[in-house]
Amino acid sequence: MQNLSKEMCEQFKNARRDLGLTQSQLAEKIGCKQAALSMFESGRPTKLSEEFVKKAAEVLEIDLTERPAATVPTVAAFAPGVLGFCPDPECPSNLPYLVGDRLVYRPRLAAGKHCVHCGELLEKRCPACGAQLNEGACCAVCGTGYVTPALDENADLRRYVAERQAAIRALV
Repeated sequence: MQNLSKEMCEQFKNARRDLGLTQSQLAEKIGCKQAALSMFESGRPTKLSEEFVKKAAEVLEIDLTERPAATVPTVAAFAPGVLGFCPDPECPSNLPYLVGDRLVYRPRLAAGKHCVHCGELLEKRCPACGAQLNEGACCAVCGTGYVTPALDENADLRRYVAERQAAIRALV
């Protein structure tokens, strides 16, 4: 949807989190892909069609005529529990690397409800097929990558991976 600001996309993310929904759960409710929802929430409003934006707004009880002020996400406390992964490809908990010419992210599995780096709700199952998580970047059942790349097709993948890995190493 062309006319939404980055702040409005953030409002969708915050409303979803407030309702305790993962990206996969909301995507299933409105009938879109989790990857498209992730890109939309990260500030790329054209990644969801107007139909899906309206469905999400209805589920999340967001008035599309309002334009919110910029918001700062809150990071929830780390709590023990079932392992999950952060679906945000820009989160430092996801290490990007290349397999051939394919960009994949190896998520750091963590316990709790929220990511300790960015506060996103952790996904507890494969976003594509719902299978239980396994160690690694892809689902052992369907082969889908857990974290979907949010880069344009013309991006220099080798450069991106090198820069992100260096940035993540600097955080640790």
